[in-house]
Amino acid sequence: MSEDKRAGISDAERALIGNLVTGTVQAVFRWGVIVDLGLSHVGFIDPLYIDDNDHYEVGQQVRSYLTTFDEQQRKFWLRPPNQVPVAERLTRKGHDV
Repeated sequence: MSEDKRAGISDAERALIGNLVTGTVQAVFRWGVIVDLGLSHVGFIDPLYIDDNDHYEVGQQVRSYLTTFDEQQRKFWLRPPNQVPVAERLTRKGHDV
């Protein structure tokens, strides 16, 4: 069994990591946005990437970078194209990451 099968995602899904993907907002919460990517698992936009002027609505089409797959939480992590990765933000502020 390949690593991808143990991780719960296919080789094709793993190949999408780092790429811009399109999905449909399924739910909006204070703790993040759930996005249907048409893949084996949903995507998640962390509130760290949601600005006060961002407005997500159920049914809205969104584009985001698929940054990683979280095996424990069984979801893809997403970063909107206009947002700087969290690690880079912390590094800019002088934190070790």
